[in-house]
Amino acid sequence: MKKEKNFSSQDYFLPVEMREELKQPLGELITESPTKNLLQRIENEKPRLTIFVGDYCVQEAINSGYIPNISIIDGKNLREKFRNILIPNAKVIKTKNPPAMVTAESWTMIAEQIGKQIDSSENKSKEPIVLFIDGEEDLLVFPAVIESPEGAFIIYGQPHEGVVLIKVTANVKFKFRKLIERMKVNKNED
Repeated sequence: MKKEKNFSSQDYFLPVEMREELKQPLGELITESPTKNLLQRIENEKPRLTIFVGDYCVQEAINSGYIPNISIIDGKNLREKFRNILIPNAKVIKTKNPPAMVTAESWTMIAEQIGKQIDSSENKSKEPIVLFIDGEEDLLVFPAVIESPEGAFIIYGQPHEGVVLIKVTANVKFKFRKLIERMKVNKNED
């Protein structure tokens, strides 16, 4: 059996030639009443894990009474400072991730938090996690998808259009692995 690649051992840099491609939705774009329709889908389909990436979509979920299992935020929306997001009883973890990158540190942190959420899935009172990024969270959708179990929902905002829902399946994970493999790599020497 082929051993799966350990993506968390290296830093990835987004090459210029991939930027336009990644501006397109990487999942299902919900444009009509995006938060309301997204939360209805979550209610109906009951994913085992929800991860929201981006301050605006996290805040919209909270305003609608929904707390994601994991929220990945950077204190900005469209590169402008965004209000502080407060999630009662959430565990806040900070890590660094510069713009146009996915660092080994942030990838490892996301993988660990997903693991903790899955391990505690029998315990319905698991605490929500807020991963606060010093830098930029945009590309952290990649480790969120690749590290999540099948059936998880990954949600991020599509500026001026709505929200993108990624339902994690084996095929989706494969697609995201192929995309991340096209990014430039800097191996850590640990």
